[in-house]
Amino acid sequence: MNFQTSAMAAGNSGLTRPPLKVPVTHQHIFTILQTLIAEGRVPRSDRPLRILDIGCGDGRLINSLQSLFTRHMPELQVEICGFDIGEHGFKDSSQLSGTLELLTENHPGIDWSNRVRLISDGDPWGYEAGSFDLAVSNQVIEHVEDLQHFLVNLRETLAPGGQSVHVFPLSQCMQEAHCLVPFSHWIKDYNYRVAWIALLSRLGIGRYRVDRKLLGHDTVARHAEETAKFIECWTTYRSFGEIARMAGNLSMATSYHFTKNLLPTKLRQMMGRKPARKYRRWTPFGIEWLSYLFVRSMTSATLVISPLRYDIGERIAKEKAYRAHREQHEAMREAAE
Repeated sequence: MNFQTSAMAAGNSGLTRPPLKVPVTHQHIFTILQTLIAEGRVPRSDRPLRILDIGCGDGRLINSLQSLFTRHMPELQVEICGFDIGEHGFKDSSQLSGTLELLTENHPGIDWSNRVRLISDGDPWGYEAGSFDLAVSNQVIEHVEDLQHFLVNLRETLAPGGQSVHVFPLSQCMQEAHCLVPFSHWIKDYNYRVAWIALLSRLGIGRYRVDRKLLGHDTVARHAEETAKFIECWTTYRSFGEIARMAGNLSMATSYHFTKNLLPTKLRQMMGRKPARKYRRWTPFGIEWLSYLFVRSMTSATLVISPLRYDIGERIAKEKAYRAHREQHEAMREAAE
């Protein structure tokens, strides 16, 4: 099956259909997947393309991806699965029930109970080695405390040549993504953090008005305290360098290339324009780097993490053969002289 041809077939079908309304990060992830497929960077096989949503939560990313693949790449068979951590607030499995209900309602005919699961925190993900061609996560890695465990399972789960796409805020992002109080995650002193959240909440900055109704934060002081607890207990912000070093220790490549595409995708959506079919892969290095520095400070970054495999034995054998050939050549020349 030609993945690129499948994508074009959907666009040239002659049917006029209303655009799908999906969150911008979901559209961004799908466009990256389209780009990777079009470039031939995704493993090909006779079975359906298998995609894993890591930390699938309420299933909305799975729902969006299933809809987008059906709409824009109908000839490509995909099998999307997902899992979340049972201890993260959903011990009664109500989260799983709601996820299955959403997916079954929007995509009937698929046995989602065999595709979506809860696992226990710290346990292996439980998939056979090489089960998935692609893996994705949306606003998950900043909640991962044991990144080593995450990366080891990611490497094990991806098939040879597999790719993974992750959208999440790095430590350099000025806006704390959950309470919307700028710089609150930069402040390491707990008491100062509480005071800063309280000050900005009184100025109308952040989620106090929402959380007062949603979470019962009846006073600014309580809101500041509870929000500071959340940041301390449930977030772990890291830099790109830190993640790249940990991934590199496991022979995994890390790239921030697609970070620059999130804001343009957001602008296109705001202007009512169709999303890009694929992203431009390369821009001049200086522009790429500067755009990454800007976007990572303003909003979520996008990392592609993929396992690498290198046959060192083949390299050593070729080097030995080359040296032996040169030594033989030198011996023949000396004999001739």
